Amino acid sequence: MPFLDTTRFDHLGESEVLQRIGALLATAIARSGRLQTRPAPNPQCASAQPALPVDPWELVNDPLEQQLMRYLTLTGPASPRELGSALGLNRRTVARKLARLRTTGVCEVAGKTRAARYRLRAEFGGN
Repeated sequence: MPFLDTTRFDHLGESEVLQRIGALLATAIARSGRLQTRPAPNPQCASAQPALPVDPWELVNDPLEQQLMRYLTLTGPASPRELGSALGLNRRTVARKLARLRTTGVCEVAGKTRAARYRLRAEFGGN
């Protein structure tokens, strides 16, 4: 069985092994559903509190887009290829979901073509 071959990763460097382990753990955590954004606010107390800024997690309802956001939160900037392989999505789906996240202002891209890396925006003051 090729899955039981304990020497198949011996050629990889330590940093590559750690990066792959981190990507697998991030995928497992994202798929487990144990990442929660915030508890729902109590509607009775909402009128007594001043309005809070909008949380970007509340703007995204699509489960695949939420998975992309969780992965980017855990790992930092990533290429579409990394996102697709880590989450088990095809290239077209990743491109469509990233484009939607960019148009809503939740995600931004640095670089072009193959060097493009996507990350979640931290600053929303310009919106």
